[in-house]
Order: sequence, then C-alpha cells, then structure tokens
Amino acid sequence: MVKTQAYPKELLTDIEAFFLNEKKNVEKRLSQITEEDPYSDRESTTNSADVTVDATEDILHEHATANKEALERKIKEIDMALERVKNGKYGMCKKCDMLINTDRLSSNPFALYCITCASK
Repeated sequence: MVKTQAYPKELLTDIEAFFLNEKKNVEKRLSQITEEDPYSDRESTTNSADVTVDATEDILHEHATANKEALERKIKEIDMALERVKNGKYGMCKKCDMLINTDRLSSNPFALYCITCASK
C-alpha cells in the first residue's frame, strides 16, 4: 500500500457536512427521548397507587436511559470524527497512517483503523 497524505479537501468538506447533519439528527432524537422519559416529569415520579403504572414508568425510564446513553456515545463518535476531519486525519488509520479503504468508511464512517490494523 502507498501512503497518502489525506483525502482531498473537497471530499472532507462533504464528510464534515454529513457528520454535522448526523449530529443534528442525533441531538434531536436525544431531546425527544429525554422529553418522552416519564422521569423527566417531576410530577409523574411520585409513586402512584397503581403498581402497574409505576412498573411501566420504571421500564420506560430504563429504556430511555439506555437509548440516551447510546445516543450520547454516538455524539462523542461524531465529535471525534469531526475533529479528525478538522485536523485532516479523517480516513487515516491511527496505527499505520495509511488511508482507510473508502468501502470500509462507507460501511463504518467512524472507523479508526484500516482493515489490516483492525484485524491484528
């Protein structure tokens, strides 16, 4: 494999736009989940006389919490990718500095390693 400096700036501009749009969508979904969380409403967190209602709220809260944590991790991944775009390092393997195959980046835009280094 031949080492290449980086992906062309025009391509990185498109990639940056993709990540910024993705971040906006994830943040919107995070906000929706936060609003839908039954524990976000202080009045609903008081114990109800109906055990079924309390159990349902507990389950919905657990799902909301798990989904929020996943979306927060996704935002961190996006921020890290945006930082790599900004530094001109996006698409370059963190281990060997080779360009990551575009097919790999298409299937996983957050890939940090080329297939060779990832399989080691």
